[in-house]
Amino acid sequence: QVWADLEGNLVACPEGSVAVLAHALPALDAEEGGAASWLLTMSSLLRFVYLKWINIPQENIQHGGAPTAQATADFVPVSAPALRSHHAFVFRHTVDDFRKSRVYDLEMTENSVLFSEAFAFVSFCKLYEVDYILESGVYKGVSTEMWSVFAKDVIAVDIFLPPEAERRLADVSNVRLLVGDGRRLLPTILEQQPQRRTAIFIDGPKGELAIHMALHLRKFPQVAFVALHDMAPYRKELIRLGACFF
Repeated sequence: QVWADLEGNLVACPEGSVAVLAHALPALDAEEGGAASWLLTMSSLLRFVYLKWINIPQENIQHGGAPTAQATADFVPVSAPALRSHHAFVFRHTVDDFRKSRVYDLEMTENSVLFSEAFAFVSFCKLYEVDYILESGVYKGVSTEMWSVFAKDVIAVDIFLPPEAERRLADVSNVRLLVGDGRRLLPTILEQQPQRRTAIFIDGPKGELAIHMALHLRKFPQVAFVALHDMAPYRKELIRLGACFF
C-alpha cells in the first residue's frame, strides 16, 4: 500500500513510510528469491528519503553523556546574556510557589522527570500565563501528575497507557488521558481549542520524531512554547532552530 502511492505517503508521513518499507525488505527479498539489484535500489531510496526528510544531526557525545569539548566549542548558546535576566525573573517569581506546592509529596518512579526539569517547565508556563498543558508520552504518569498541580487542565496522550499510570491518575480530576499517537491527536486537540493558550511537553516520541513533531506544533498560534525531554544528542541542531536548554 505504501509503495502504491509512494510520493503521497512520503509527504504525508515520511517516518512511517520509511519504517514500513524497511521492515518489508526481508519479505520482499524472500519473495523475489534474492533480487539483490532491486533491494540495492530500494535501500538507496530509503537512505535518500531518510537524509532528506527525517535525519537531524546528532552531536558527538562522550560515554559520560556530555558533549565533547569540540562539540561545545562549535556553537554559542542563543543570546545567553539577553536571556539571563528573564531566567532570573522566572526563578524569583516561581521557585517559592514550586517549593510550597504538593509536588514534592508525589511518588516518584525510575526514569521520571526530575524536579529541576519540572520546575523549568512550570516556570515557563507561569511566564507565558499558560494553564492548559498537552503532554505526549505518559509512561507511569509522574510528569502528568506534576503538571496537574500547576495547570487548570492537562491532556496526556500515549500509544499505550501502563496500568500504573491509569491508577495513579484515576482520581486526578483535571487530567484527561487519551490513547493514540500524539503526532495525530495533539494537532486535532489544538484545532478544537484555538483560543486557549497552550504549553506542550513532549516525552515521546523521542529523538528526530520529537523534533519534527515540535516544529509542527509550534506553528499553532495558541501554542506558547513546546518543551522536549531528553534531547542532549541534538543540542547543537536544536539551538540552531532557536531552542533553549535547561
